[in-house]
Amino acid sequence: MNEAVFIGDCDKSDLLFYLGKLAAEAGRKVLIVDYTLHRNYEFSFPALDMPGEPQEYDGFEVWIPADGIQPGRRTDYDLVLYDTDDPRRLPQLPESACRFLVTGCEQTSVRRGIRLLEHFFADRPIAELCAFRKVLIEGASEPGEAYFSEQFEPFPVDWKESFVYYPDERDLALKIGNQYAGRLKLKGLSPEMKKAVQGIASVLLEKEQKEIRKLWKRAERSK
Repeated sequence: MNEAVFIGDCDKSDLLFYLGKLAAEAGRKVLIVDYTLHRNYEFSFPALDMPGEPQEYDGFEVWIPADGIQPGRRTDYDLVLYDTDDPRRLPQLPESACRFLVTGCEQTSVRRGIRLLEHFFADRPIAELCAFRKVLIEGASEPGEAYFSEQFEPFPVDWKESFVYYPDERDLALKIGNQYAGRLKLKGLSPEMKKAVQGIASVLLEKEQKEIRKLWKRAERSK
């Protein structure tokens, strides 16, 4: 079983949905765990009236744990993706070497990302380096990559590769359309978003980009 944790105050539901669909297309049994403060996934996909239970959505499953329920280790899945923006819930997430910090360039997003990392490292040995990958949602020329590096320098992080995409009306239109259609379409995403999703999928599935592109084409055609 492979697990990945996505940390950040940005809405990551569409990103994780696309990753879940690609992984399912690769034959993996996938679960997305919504551990966000305001349950960002609650109305973003067609779920049955079964609170607290994993729900199937277009080849993978989404789970919004009931209040007070810790996610634990879900060993009945091949790939589990955890999404959180809540500092209090970080200790409840499983240890994983595959961690992503998702942040925009607004001060609010950056500062909340810093707060999340402060809570993440609060009870860890100072000398312990933890691997992270950055997912940057850039909407302006400022503040730039150097600023992000400076802000997160105090943390004992072994930064791996970064993935960048830009806010695009095509991605928002497709995200909203998917919510009302009740199924997940990939065709029509902006090139930047598509590249970021494929890059992250390559890490999660441990596949070359050529294989990921083939999966993408299959997922685009799936009904």
